[in-house]
Amino acid sequence: MDATYLVMCGMAWMNFGREEAGEELIRALSSPDSELRTLARTLLEDGGERSKTLVGEAVARRLLSPAQAGLCMFSEAEDATWQSLPTGEWATSA
Repeated sequence: MDATYLVMCGMAWMNFGREEAGEELIRALSSPDSELRTLARTLLEDGGERSKTLVGEAVARRLLSPAQAGLCMFSEAEDATWQSLPTGEWATSA
């Protein structure tokens, strides 16, 4: 995985909601390359509520630890805990 590929995934995620692109961003959060992790966090932060849901689902599926998720969350959600919504989606508590 390289930065160009990750940016393209970010564009596909943000503009079209492509699930596989979002999953690549989640996967990059565990990359040994710190620059790719930072890029993935930035792209997810730019994805708004959809990204919050994606990250919450990744935590629920244990693809990310809550600590990893906390690194890429928006500033108001830094200390949030995860909770289930009635629709089966995941979000941070306010």
